Amino acid sequence: MHEPQPVNVLSYGLGPIGLEIAKKCLQSPDVNVIGAVDIDPQKAGRDLGLLTSTEKTGISVVSSLEEFVKKQDGPTGGIAIHATGSDLKRVWPQIKGLLDCGFSVVSTCEELSYPWDRYPSLAKEIHTYAKDKHLTVLGTGVNPGFVMDTLALCLSAVIGDITAIQISRRVDVSKRRLPLQKKVGVGLEIDTFNQLAAEQKIGHVGLEESVRLIAYGLNLQLRNVKNSLEPTLSEQDDHKVAGLHQTSTGQTAEGITIALDLVMATGIDQVDEIVIHGDETRKLVVPGGIYGDTATAAIAINCSKLLHATPVRGLKTMADIGLPRNVQLVKEPYHGEN
Repeated sequence: MHEPQPVNVLSYGLGPIGLEIAKKCLQSPDVNVIGAVDIDPQKAGRDLGLLTSTEKTGISVVSSLEEFVKKQDGPTGGIAIHATGSDLKRVWPQIKGLLDCGFSVVSTCEELSYPWDRYPSLAKEIHTYAKDKHLTVLGTGVNPGFVMDTLALCLSAVIGDITAIQISRRVDVSKRRLPLQKKVGVGLEIDTFNQLAAEQKIGHVGLEESVRLIAYGLNLQLRNVKNSLEPTLSEQDDHKVAGLHQTSTGQTAEGITIALDLVMATGIDQVDEIVIHGDETRKLVVPGGIYGDTATAAIAINCSKLLHATPVRGLKTMADIGLPRNVQLVKEPYHGEN
């Protein structure tokens, strides 16, 4: 499957998620961190280990990819774990630059999890650009990327004829990072939330991408997708927003409904649930839910290791790369007793 050696990783983007990724990379024997890039001037020049509250590493954060390349003695390459934003159009130049430097890219950009419908021309451009360089681009994360799409695809393997897929996720954002709380509207007036929602400036990014990724992974033809977004109200002040309730529902030509229901608000019970109806009904429940920040970091790293062990080329989705898993790179492949 692979030679027993760690994967070289460049940490690109050191916001809250990027720092969590870098921290886990530094702690993993399967990962060799070769550099870190972030535009924040307060992080430039600082030791990556001290930034992540681990220990000094001798890896200094640089403010640009160009600065990183200049400091290298030879050719660059490996996998860049990219965590800078949700907007694919905005981050594509960053990803393109990483490809130009010889890096495959695993990104937490939500729109990259399944960009073929929202940005068909751009998706084709990314695919061709990466494939021509014999490199890979993958969008992943916990949601989108796992809980509300990939995990459902795995569960579908033990069901015959599927008639409907229902997935719900409940997240207590009071336990999550502040940027996420802002993203879902915590503390806003209701009118302000509704105005921002109308302008598509608030809300979870990637729910429709999860619907489309499920359909793609099951080779189903989507006829339409309908989305909704509304505020949830604070129990202490019903004029203030506690978070959001967001849905995305797809109808397929095969008569299968794919319904995703997401609540991200303060003070709610956390749970993830997948129900697939068919000749048999299967329900998968994760009590307490999967904690997004650490899980996103873990899946980005584990997908990087998987791509290192079993490389593919071009723009790929989580439905394209094989079974996602935490493969151990620094051990000899084990095939059981002879």
